Amino acid sequence: MQVKKFEARTMKEALEMVKTQLGPDAIILSARDNNKSFGLVGEGSVEITAAVSEETLQKKKFAESRLREQDREKFLKSPARQQKELIHKMVEKHVQKSQPAAPITQRRYIDIEDEAEQRQRMMAEERVRSAAQRALNAFQEQDEIFSTRGNATKKAPQQPAAPAPVARVAIPAQTESPEIAALKNEIASLKQVITQFQQMPQSFVGTHPGADYGINYDLSFVFEKLTSAGMAREIAAEILTSAQESLPALKLKNKALVEAWVARHVLDNTRTVSNPTAGKIHCFVGPAGAGKTSALIKMASQMVVREGKKIALFTTDTFKVGAADQMKIYAQILNVPFSVIRSQNDWTSLMRYLPNVDCVLVDYTGMSLKNPDEIQMLKSLLPPSALNPNIHLVLSTNVKDADATELGRRYAGMNYKDVIFTSLDESTQHGSIYNFMKRFDIPLHSFGIGPRVPEDFEFATKERLLDLIFKITKFKQQDSEAI
Repeated sequence: MQVKKFEARTMKEALEMVKTQLGPDAIILSARDNNKSFGLVGEGSVEITAAVSEETLQKKKFAESRLREQDREKFLKSPARQQKELIHKMVEKHVQKSQPAAPITQRRYIDIEDEAEQRQRMMAEERVRSAAQRALNAFQEQDEIFSTRGNATKKAPQQPAAPAPVARVAIPAQTESPEIAALKNEIASLKQVITQFQQMPQSFVGTHPGADYGINYDLSFVFEKLTSAGMAREIAAEILTSAQESLPALKLKNKALVEAWVARHVLDNTRTVSNPTAGKIHCFVGPAGAGKTSALIKMASQMVVREGKKIALFTTDTFKVGAADQMKIYAQILNVPFSVIRSQNDWTSLMRYLPNVDCVLVDYTGMSLKNPDEIQMLKSLLPPSALNPNIHLVLSTNVKDADATELGRRYAGMNYKDVIFTSLDESTQHGSIYNFMKRFDIPLHSFGIGPRVPEDFEFATKERLLDLIFKITKFKQQDSEAI
């Protein structure tokens, strides 16, 4: 795009200048009268700003270059419409001349290639059929030779002059063609492959769920049930291996008995916090979107409404817009003290003003802890170890099992004592809760089971986790609806 300014005494002169230098397709961007004097005479002037694309300008210059001097002057003085028509005709004529000649055939090049491939394929198939026919003919010739030899052998006692043995042995060697030798070698190699295949163990065909962990076929239905609920394959295999070692072979065929044994094993190996509200300081940490603030508010509501405890709400989340204001509104609704923690030094001064508070619940910024700066910042906002804080790691059940394990590893440096799982109503993979508890050997604190406050919050129990994995409550509801 070229942009130029033109100044002339009158608008007509200015437009003529635009048409002469930029062509008839130029676009007028602006036009204004100048109060200052134009030239030495001191008259007023008109200023026009015009623009034209490079392609259009090149077409104009091309058309002018093909004209004679006297024709060029007529062209420049002609109206804009005539100039446009002449430029268009000259450019089109040049383009048509520069185009290559039309192909002799109308067949597309890709079709020609396809036909060539088809011919090659047909020729290959013909060669295969020819080779097969030659091999068949050779076999038939060999059969005739062998049958002739058999008849000659039977008639040998009646003929006094039998042919020499050497000549009879040489007949097959002389008639055996290269095709027959190649086919014999191929058949021999195929026989060897079949023999090796038969000697291989066939256990990989049609294996049942859990077979790769050594699980008995009678327990495969439980293995499939546990893994479909989100339990890790290695953890489910560990449970069922214990069942195989504990139960007699006859009892393993009783599905109800096996499920009862597995349910008892899950109950005995599930760890939960005995007193979830014990301690004065409760810190809620975890990744963004895990539901830390919701879990904190639900727990605070239960402590105030149901247990009648005196609490205070703190937040360190000064990064997310409106996070501190939102927590302040919740504190006003519950009629409890509220404050913002900006450094670890704030803890000493704040705790002096809250001697009669039973519990302090602290909300933290959601962090993934992928870099050392986030780890250092989170540690700088945690309460001093002298205050013996209860740090709860908050995770959503919607997160993948591998991601939950990675987050648990990253937050290990924060010394969290237990874990809170939220969004149980949005997931069916509740076996991941058992996975996390077993891998990190920490108890379960509580569950967020819905959006309502404070109803959709409950402290974790062994029975509840078993219900989630085996979906017992769901089946009971379906049975009652059927009745």
